[in-house]
Amino acid sequence: MRMAIADTCFLINWLRYRKRDDIFNIYESIGVPLLVLDELGSRRSLLVEWIVTGRVFFIPRISKFETEALSIIEFAKVRRLPRIDPAEAYCLSVAKHRGYDILTDNKAIKYIVSEAEEYKGVKVLDSLDMLVVIYGDIVDELKRAIKEYSEDTGLVFSKMRLREYGLL
Repeated sequence: MRMAIADTCFLINWLRYRKRDDIFNIYESIGVPLLVLDELGSRRSLLVEWIVTGRVFFIPRISKFETEALSIIEFAKVRRLPRIDPAEAYCLSVAKHRGYDILTDNKAIKYIVSEAEEYKGVKVLDSLDMLVVIYGDIVDELKRAIKEYSEDTGLVFSKMRLREYGLL
């Protein structure tokens, strides 16, 4: 089984989903950088169950990754890509060096991975991608999961994204 690293926006959304634990059918565990933990603020409590069961591990601040994260932020600015914040850039740096998938609902990381040669091997999944990975074998089950996810989180996937998966 693979391991992943998750940023703040993904965790905030995914942890409200009623079937959030199904993610562990795909991943053995999920890394949460301390930068992300700080951004979660009072919402950290949503992670308690995953922490207790050993499904989450924390990634400390490491200067090598922080330095690379700054370079990623600068790259995005120079290339006029969507803004990437330090915690997301940190996730990308760690994922590149540790071989983790990135779980994010921020499109900036997908742009960087498609534009920067050194990050092309990093797998980036947003919530819709994750739902497809988990439930995609049965279309009706996938559609039900997307509906439930939207009800639980308030996140509505665009028609363009749904068309990518042949769901419209």
